[in-house]
Formats: sequence, C-alpha cells, structure tokens
Amino acid sequence: MGTPKASSVQPPIHTSETSGPPGSHQILGVSRREFQRESQFAQLPPEILLLIIDHLDMAEKMSLLATCQYLRRLSEPLPYRHLDPDGNWKSCRRVQVLKTLGERHDLLPLIRSFRGHLIPTSIRRPSRPNEEVGFRDSAVGTLLQDEWLAISTPLFLQAINIRDLEITDDIDWQENGRWELFKSAIFNMKLRSLALGSTSKEPLDFTPILRWQPELTHLELTYPTAHFEGLENSDVQKLKVFRGTWQQAATIVPGRPVGRLDLGCGDTDECHCPDEHIFQKLLQSSETVREFKVRAHTVSYRSPADPRLRGAIQLIIRYLPTIVNFAIVEGGEISAQTLLEEIPKLSMISSFIILDGWLLFTDLSAGVPSVSSDHLDIGAWEKLSERLKELCPSLRDVGYTPRQMIRRCVGPSSESYYMQE
Repeated sequence: MGTPKASSVQPPIHTSETSGPPGSHQILGVSRREFQRESQFAQLPPEILLLIIDHLDMAEKMSLLATCQYLRRLSEPLPYRHLDPDGNWKSCRRVQVLKTLGERHDLLPLIRSFRGHLIPTSIRRPSRPNEEVGFRDSAVGTLLQDEWLAISTPLFLQAINIRDLEITDDIDWQENGRWELFKSAIFNMKLRSLALGSTSKEPLDFTPILRWQPELTHLELTYPTAHFEGLENSDVQKLKVFRGTWQQAATIVPGRPVGRLDLGCGDTDECHCPDEHIFQKLLQSSETVREFKVRAHTVSYRSPADPRLRGAIQLIIRYLPTIVNFAIVEGGEISAQTLLEEIPKLSMISSFIILDGWLLFTDLSAGVPSVSSDHLDIGAWEKLSERLKELCPSLRDVGYTPRQMIRRCVGPSSESYYMQE
C-alpha cells in the first residue's frame, strides 16, 4: 500500500498577526450594501456585533448566517475560529466542515484552535460520501483512513494561526507515511498546546515536532511509543503541563517548568511502573509540581487493591510532598484503608479525586473485596471523605467517580467485568 498523496492545495495564504482575532480586519471590512435598515440589531457597529456573535454557540451562529447577506458575511468566518469536530458531532457535519475548508482556503488562517477528528467518518469514502463501506475488513479501513488523511492533513499547511491542536482520532501514524505528512502539516504552526494519540506499536520520534514549537506549554501524548531521542535542554523551555508515560516524563520534565503531571504506564502489554530513578528525574523540574494525576496500569483491574498503585502513591508522597491537587484516574481497585494511611502524608493537599476507579471499603484475607452491590455505598464514602478531611486539615475537595463492577465468582478465584457507569 502506497504513501497517501496530499491533495492539491493553493499556495499558503499569509496573514499578519493582529491584536484581535486572526483576520479580524478582513471581517470588519464587510460591505453593508445588503444592510437591512429595518433591523436595529444589524445597525450596531460591526465591532459590537462581533462581540455578541462570538458568545453564540455553533448552532446559533449557523442560524444567524441565514438571516441576511450582511450578517452572513460578517459572521461566517467566526464558527471556524474554534473548531471541535469530535465524536459529539454527526459524521455528516464533520464531512461538511472538511468540504467547506477545502473549498474556502481563505477560512484556514482564521482557525485558532482545532479539537477533533482528521478522519470525519469511518464508513464513507471521500469520493463516495453517500455510500457506506464495510469497516470490518482492516485493509478497507486502512485505505479509507489514508484517503481522508490525504485530504484533511494538507489543509493544516495553511492553518498557520492554530495555537491549540488536539487530534482525537485513533490513528496508526506509523503506516504509509502518515507521520511525515502530519509533521509537515504543523511545521509552520506556533502551538501553545498539542494533544495527540496513536495506536502505533512502533516507536515514533517526537523530537522534531518539539523543536519546532518553542511556545508550547501543554503537551498530551496518549501513546507510549513516542520518544524524545536527542531532545536538547533548549527545546520546549516553556512546557508547564505534560501527560504521558512515566518514562516519557523522565526525559522531558528535567530542566523545564512542568508543574502539572498526568502519568501512567500506558496501554501496553508490559508494565513500566515508576521507580525511584524516575522520581529523581521529576524532581529536576524547574517548577514545583503542584498537580498530579496518576493512572494505574490496566492489569491492575485484575488484582484487588493492587500493591503497585499503592507503591506509586508512596513514591509521589516521598518525592513530591508539595502536591496540592491529586487525582487517581482509571485506578482499578484501591482500598479505603490505603487512602487513610497514605493521603494524609501530603501535608499541602487541597483536592483529592478518584476518577473511574473502584474503591474497596473492606479487604478480605482471600483477597476478594466485600462488595454487596455494583453501586457506590454512599454512606461508606461519606464517612471516608469526612475522615480524610479530619486527617488532612488542608483538604477541601474530595471526589469519587466509581466504575461499575460485576463480579462473577468461579471456585476460589473470581473474574471482574468493568463497565463505565
């Protein structure tokens, strides 16, 4: 299968930066020849109209486009300043946005943020948008992804004013030259934040991208194969927030003002739990770490009160005692007794949250938790919350979002099934 070819695009449109939104000088220059004089709203100065329109949601902005030619020309570029074609959008709507951007290259420099899919649909080809494709065949799925990426990715060559970029597709960037295509697409951007995931099992060198982004402050990588080989101390010197694996953090945190961390082993078959060497690297941040999210490895879901999660918490307490906001995300099973023994050691903690976890209020000698139902025991949680606040005078906020569990016992062992509540 060959490398996806970029669709033909017009030469880049260069726009100068202004104190207002990108291209705002072009928007304010809209002619009033189609001005509706009987409309008091349309008689407002365009600067005021833009401020009002900017507070409308996407549906309201699209409705405004249908009122009159003047308001249409004035407001049409605004919905494209902050695009979020994620899973909450219908696929036909994501396709329409991509089609519009392909036809209206003048809108591309107006985009300030993009959060969503580069592949707008997983069941239709660009050349046959009304015909569904069977997606069970992986070869057909890969071909379909390549066709969409060849259209959507090159558009970013002209979206040079994007500052916040989050790609939410599950894409194997290692296949068919996709990674090189993506790197070239964001080369001219000056990003403040970047979030990217991948299903690739092969290593991906992220260092060139980081060297192009000296203004980057927020980096989220949800794939464990990204590495930073050859990253220099002068690269991404403004980085403040990082999400990734423990090993990635040990490379990128030292010497940078990273104060917020969101770390885990990654969704891999091998466990790379943190050790003291990694925490010694985290201590080399030029900023005090105040916020920390720890994500347990997926295998911990099969072990009641997994000791590895407790070990990670103990390392955080030992090396990063100044944590103010602490969260356990996708934490599998953890005992209330562990929390009562460990969390009070964080003397400055103000907020503690468990997200998508299973809190065990009693551990039996057999290693199986005493669980009477699949729902949160409100009374037990309230008692635990109150007790934590008594032990931690600085603790103000305590939260818990449980993961629903159905346990089936088979002889002396048991199997757990988890479903998001």
